[in-house]
Amino acid sequence: MPHSVKEIAVPRAKRYHQLQGHKDMTNLTALPELGERGLPRAVFRLAWPVVLQEAAWTILGMIIMVFIGHLGPEAITAVGLSEQIIFLPATAFMGITIGAVAIIARDVGAGESEHANRTLRQAMLLAYILGIAFSLIMWFYADQLLWLFRASPEVIALGRDYIRANAPTTAFFFLLLCGEAVFRGAGDTRTPMIAIIVMEVVGTGLAYVLINGWWVFPALGVLGAGIARAASSVVGGLLIWAILVKGKGLLKYDLRTALVFQWTEVKRILRVGLPAFANAVQMRAAMSIYTIVLSSLGTTVYAAHVLTMRVEEFAFMPSFGFGVAATALVGQFLGAGKPDLAKKAGYLSQRYCMVVMVCLGVITFTFSHQLISIFTDDPEVIRIGAMGLKIWSFAMPGMATNNSLSGGLQGAGDTRWVLLLSTVGMWTMRVGGGALLVFALHMGAPGAWIGAVVDHTVRAILMWIRFAGGKWQNIQV
Repeated sequence: MPHSVKEIAVPRAKRYHQLQGHKDMTNLTALPELGERGLPRAVFRLAWPVVLQEAAWTILGMIIMVFIGHLGPEAITAVGLSEQIIFLPATAFMGITIGAVAIIARDVGAGESEHANRTLRQAMLLAYILGIAFSLIMWFYADQLLWLFRASPEVIALGRDYIRANAPTTAFFFLLLCGEAVFRGAGDTRTPMIAIIVMEVVGTGLAYVLINGWWVFPALGVLGAGIARAASSVVGGLLIWAILVKGKGLLKYDLRTALVFQWTEVKRILRVGLPAFANAVQMRAAMSIYTIVLSSLGTTVYAAHVLTMRVEEFAFMPSFGFGVAATALVGQFLGAGKPDLAKKAGYLSQRYCMVVMVCLGVITFTFSHQLISIFTDDPEVIRIGAMGLKIWSFAMPGMATNNSLSGGLQGAGDTRWVLLLSTVGMWTMRVGGGALLVFALHMGAPGAWIGAVVDHTVRAILMWIRFAGGKWQNIQV
């Protein structure tokens, strides 16, 4: 049955001593530090593995683009659009993972290991089911999906291979996302970091071999890039699955009941996860329209946008790390009956994130031309991409606040308000405002990028207001 904050607000000392007897406390990052003095250390211990993990994830994408870059704008665009499509199902599945994170964080904070593992089993079962369903959709409708993004026939021919190489591995990718989420909810960000670094090393090596050819392996171009990405998903999914089966910390994936569907627990996940799912869907829909706006400006412009985002992904990483820290700490403090410390953890994550992100914004603004030149020698792509980096650097303060505080709200289970505020920012500012600047005021790609900057700024203000109000401290999950 769902637990309220009051119901699970057990004395910390009792729960802590229960947990001390567990065979592996090393991965429960936050629990031994459920006090104000330990907050700064807990925030950084949770955040830095996520930043390294995101770096490993991003490096594979960047390396693929470096290897693909010499094949021309069509290849760059094909990979860029195809990755948008193969991550559509993952974005939707994030609703399940966010629900699982919020519940597991509460259960870990309250010392309810059996409840946490029950949630783990049901989230993994949903990963199997949805992964298979989405893999079939992407395999059979690859061309139509690329056509929706207004891809040219040449781009569709290349992108089809990339999508179909990845479609059969969707369930493995979902297992990876699910395992990553439950570990984060338990306060362990190091284990998923290691798994993802391993998978990205595999993917990077395969990308080098398969894109341009080496030894007995032929040059497969875009198809080779797709195979490398797919293989890395299989490695990551199987690795995190094996760790959970073996058991680590409070988490243990019991295969004997792995396929037993428990509707009561699924409802608990969906109560938090459905608004997060709706948020992921609306954001991906908005991003898809935003992508269509940019791709309609031509292959060269969209290639510049893809490279701009490749660089910005590095600058964005700290916001994801501090957002995860806020999610885990807020959820665990609420589970331990400490709502005041939950609020302090959210604010502290936001402050640290702001400092780091502003510094990175200065770097991307200052070295924009040099950063884009890493990927291509096309002078027009470099010119447009450098302009994009300068504009996006102004999004850093808003992104820092938005991602960190929305992470805190999600950890509390306040996913409905995150959905509402994100919808307002994405559709009115990024999509509506960006399209207005592009088509009505004829500003081209800079207009679309300015719309995105305004979106992050508006969402940051709205998230701050909601978090400061404190109503999320009384939400039941």
